[in-house]
This record gives sequence, C-alpha cells and structure tokens, in this order.
Amino acid sequence: MLHYFGIRHHGPGCARSLVRAFDALQPDCVLIEGPPEADALVALVAAEGMAPPVALLSYCPDEPQLAVYHPFAEFSPEWQALRWAVAQRVPARFIDLPRANDLALEKARRDADVPDEAPAEVEPPQRTDPLDWLARAAGYGDGEAWWNHMVEERGDGEQLFAAIDEAMTVLRSEAGGDDARDAADAQREAQREAHMRQCIRAAAKEGFARIAVVCGAWHLAGLKDEKATAKADAALLKAMPRVKVSATWVPWTHRHLLRASGYGAGIRAPGWYEHLWRCADASQPRAVGWLARVARLMRERDLDCSSAHLIEATRLADSLAALRERPAPGLDELHEATRAVLTLGDDTLLHFIHDELVVGDRLGNVPPDVPTVPLQRDLEAAQKSLRLKPEAVQKTLDLDLRQPNDLARSHLLHRLNLLDLPWGELAKTGRSARGSFHEVWALQWQPEFALRLIEASQWGQTVAQAASARCIDRSAKAQSLEELSSLVDRALLADLDDAVAAATQALESRAAISA
Repeated sequence: MLHYFGIRHHGPGCARSLVRAFDALQPDCVLIEGPPEADALVALVAAEGMAPPVALLSYCPDEPQLAVYHPFAEFSPEWQALRWAVAQRVPARFIDLPRANDLALEKARRDADVPDEAPAEVEPPQRTDPLDWLARAAGYGDGEAWWNHMVEERGDGEQLFAAIDEAMTVLRSEAGGDDARDAADAQREAQREAHMRQCIRAAAKEGFARIAVVCGAWHLAGLKDEKATAKADAALLKAMPRVKVSATWVPWTHRHLLRASGYGAGIRAPGWYEHLWRCADASQPRAVGWLARVARLMRERDLDCSSAHLIEATRLADSLAALRERPAPGLDELHEATRAVLTLGDDTLLHFIHDELVVGDRLGNVPPDVPTVPLQRDLEAAQKSLRLKPEAVQKTLDLDLRQPNDLARSHLLHRLNLLDLPWGELAKTGRSARGSFHEVWALQWQPEFALRLIEASQWGQTVAQAASARCIDRSAKAQSLEELSSLVDRALLADLDDAVAAATQALESRAAISA
C-alpha cells in the first residue's frame, strides 16, 4: 500500500510529523525525492562524524562545472526519513530524475545558448506563490508566514499530511500547470514526475506492503495522477541524453540554505528552524529558550540584559501570540518582543541576533570514509596537521612567518589561492614596523570549495602539485608582464620551486620582446 507524504524540503514541522507518522506506519520501503546516483551513500547518514548541514554533490567527472547540490539540514524531512530508514534497516531509495539525465539536459542547454547577436531584453515572467492565495484567505501577509504558522511551528503527526495533500492538490489544479514556466522547465518537471512514478511502480511490484513516498508537496498531484500510465511515462523518458555522474557528501552551511543565497528551495531562517526542531519535545517553552539565547549573545557583548528584561519580553511575546490567535509565539512575535524590550527599539542591535541566531553559522561535517578525490584528501590532511579547521564564520589568522607551522600555513593558503580556492584572503602584509615576517589572513570556508577541489584535481593529486601545475600553465598562457610578475610573486610566496622557475623564464622571455 502506498502512503504519500508531501513536505517542504527544509521544514521542522514536516520533519517532526514525518517521524511520528513513520513510527505509527512502520513502512517497509522508503522512497525519497532525490538523486538516484546517491543510493549507495544512504548508509553514511548514520556514520560517526556525519553532522548536518550537509549536501549531496552530484557532478560530471569529465566536466566538473556540471554539478548540482542537494542540501540537508538536521530539520529536513528527507534527512529524518533517511535516518529513520537506516536505523530501522528499511530500504531507502532516491527516486528523482537521475542526475545523469538532468546534467546532460543542462549541458545541452548551455551548448545551445550561444546567440550570434545580443538578445533583446525580455521582462522575466513574474511567478506568484500559490500559497499566497491560502494566506490571504486566512488573513496572513504571504504564503511563507501562513505555512510557518500552520505547518512548521506545529508538527501534528500523520493527519497533517492529509491536509497538505488536499490543499496542494487544489492549488495545483487552480494554478493551471504554472503558466509562468517556460516549455523546457515544464518538460523537465513532467519527466521528473514520470521517473518518480516509475520508481513507485517498481517498488510496488517488488512486493513491499507499506511504501512511504516522501516528496515536495507540489508533486503530490502529479505522482498520484491515475491518468498517467506506465507506457506514457516510458515514452516521455525515452532516449534521454546521459552523462557520467559521480556523487558524494560534502559539508554545507546554514547560510547556504537561505533563499537569498540563490538556492531555489531556500528558507528565510534556518537557525530558527533548527531551534524549532530541537525544542519540539523539550519541557522549556521555545520562546523562553530563544530569548535566553538572545540574552546570552547580548551579555557576551556587554549589553544590558537582566532577568527582568527576559520576563517582560516573554510576556510580550505571549501576549502578541494571543492577540493574533496563535498557540505559541513565532519568530515574528519574538522579534518584536526583542526589539521592544531587550534592545529598546535600537535596530542596530538586531543585526548580530539575525546573523548568529536567525541564520546561524553552523558548518556541517562528513566522515573520512566518504568518497572524494585525492586532492581533497591531501588538503584535509594538511588542515589537520597544521591545525587549520574549516569554519563557516569569518576568522582572522595572524601568522608569524619565522615560526615553521605558521610558514607552512602561509604556503598552503597561497597555494589554494593559485587554485582559485580563496579560503583565505591576505588582509595585511607586515611591511611595517612589525617586519616583513608578518601576515594577517581572513579565513572563511565556503561549501562550494568542495566542487572547486574536484575541478582543480585535474592539475595534481596534492595541493602542492596542483598549484604548481596550475601556475606553470598560467605562465605559458600569460600575455602581459604584469600578470607574469604577479605569478612569480605568488609562486614564491607559495614555495613552489618549479612554478617559480617556469614563471621567471616566461617573464624573461616576454620582457625580451616587450617595448
């Protein structure tokens, strides 16, 4: 028997309800919207050292720039579904359109997008969120606020999914197929749902008695469409192009879950969602826990925040929730109470609260046995030996180049910059009263560096080899004295003897024929 669970991709209420539903249903097969190439990596979700947020990286080894990420947070329903399945030893599979097909289609679109003339400016289609219709009917400003209140700040169990199913089926019917999408996007969505239906049929034929299908709520109507036949789905997927694809787990950050980062399924407040998830079964009300965290941040900065402030802020948040007929304060009520009571209307003090709590600076971790390229392994070994831990928050590193460990750190950071991997930015050189042995770096790790390491692996299997080969290649192609002199300087700072020799020779040759 099939059981469908329509979710928001990063929703704590959906995740909480899904776990409760699974505990009651005890499915014997779990099918999840995601890349099938990652099925072999499912067991790693329970491995020691795996800590979300993380992402599945699917990429083409022959063209690493063809890649796609599938992020998971601790509060992502798909992540909790995978954890539940692995813990219960239940088969879990990804059923979305294979990335081998999806990336091949993306490659074809890129290759075809070479206009001979500059295209005329076209006003992009304005897409509206169908949830806005329900939100306005319920008296909310937008669909995001309505969904947060009705779904993510609750988590009622399996009965929640019946309501989501009914609402999204009606919305999809009324939306008329999302006319704002172009033909290519509409075709891709149809192929995705056709492949998911095929996977569901295949699981049913294997004889599973209780199949749980976890997918984005918008796809529910498409997956349950009784008019879609196996023959029609096969025809829709016939002769699709393919490329070779590899997959792995990579660390991710809360900031890269933001909608403002460009992530299509992004959310507004990952730190708040994590708080909702972790406080679900706690005896302490979530408002008290949140305001206590705000108070801790303020006190760390020597800002006045007494117990009386906290009591009044909690009362105000509860009163606002009651006036708005909400069972408990949400982020909006807590934000207003914080502004009115704790910061006394000073909006400038709210910025660090937003950055450190509403968004958060959490960086995930993956275990050492996750498949990866040798270049990444070499970098991880260097980070461990030099005691340079990758972190999502920006930090300052002050190096004394007279010290062997600091000098090795400097060499590593300069080599990574030669590979277009700017983990560190040289903020200040010590050509001052402190001496030329002084370097100050601003460090901040970005998740996309994992893909850049894969791209850079074509130059070598260690950071030193790859940086040297990349510098030599640039020297051979450089056309200006300025660029060549810069490469000589960078190679010297990176302690790459072969690259220094090649760049110096290229500089001498270019200087000999330059006016």
